[in-house]
Amino acid sequence: MSRVSSKFGKLIKEFLVRNGLTFRGAALQTGISAAYWKDMSDGRVPSEEVIQRISAAFHDLDENELRLAAGYSVKPDNIDAVQAVEFALRGHKGIPPEGKRQILDFVREIEERYCKTQDRQK
Repeated sequence: MSRVSSKFGKLIKEFLVRNGLTFRGAALQTGISAAYWKDMSDGRVPSEEVIQRISAAFHDLDENELRLAAGYSVKPDNIDAVQAVEFALRGHKGIPPEGKRQILDFVREIEERYCKTQDRQK
């Protein structure tokens, strides 16, 4: 039996609606059948290869967001520091939301500071 994730299905449905795509339209652009697109919109979790294919075909579908919703781990080379810390904080129930916000704000500030410095050095 296939795994099911309502979060994954929701991401697929929202993407299709946002882009005015039918299952068939998405299928034509990816080579993945319309029936499979329907299954994914219902929450069927595809393979990691399928996630990679659809995120490569549609640039507004973030591969790591899809991977997380499907229950796979993120690809570290496709994630920025803020996303990585946000992902890590999800497992820490003891840190209150305000503490998590403060940590993420700090990481954003540091990332901004050093990314700007690196851009100037290039």
